[in-house]
Amino acid sequence: MLKTLVQRIDAMLFRRGFALTEARRLIRNQILLAAGCTAIACLVTGFANWGLSFGAGALIISFNFWWLSKAAQELVQVRQGAMFTLLTLFYGRLALTAVAIAGLVAWAGASVYGLLAGLSTVLANAALWGVLQIRHKVPVTGDGKEA
Repeated sequence: MLKTLVQRIDAMLFRRGFALTEARRLIRNQILLAAGCTAIACLVTGFANWGLSFGAGALIISFNFWWLSKAAQELVQVRQGAMFTLLTLFYGRLALTAVAIAGLVAWAGASVYGLLAGLSTVLANAALWGVLQIRHKVPVTGDGKEA
C-alpha cells in the first residue's frame, strides 16, 4: 500500500514538473512526513489547538518547500532578465508566509509551539535525506586481503 502511494505521488510530482529524481524524492518525503505527523499530532491531541497548529505549520512549510524546489529547478535554466522575476516571486512568497503565520497566531489563536513544530518537519525531512545520502555513498570496505 505504501509503495503504491509513493509511486502515485512520484507520478503526480513528475507531471507537475519535478523532473529531477532527488527533488521529487525530497518533496514526496515532505508530503508523507507532514501528512503522517499531522495525523498523529491531531489524533494524540484530540484535534486540539496544538495538533491543528502543527498541521497548519506543516502545510505552510510544505508549500514553501514545494515552491523552493520548483524554483531551484527553474533557476538552473534562468534566462537573462528572469532573475528579477524569481526574486520578486521569492520575496512575495516570503511575505505571504509571514502574513499567514501572523494571522494564525494573532487572529486564529494558533499555538506558537505547534506551528514551530509543524514548520520543523522540513528540517526532519532534510536531515533524513542527508543521512540516507551518506548511507548510500559510503564505500564498502573489504576484508583487507584485496591489496
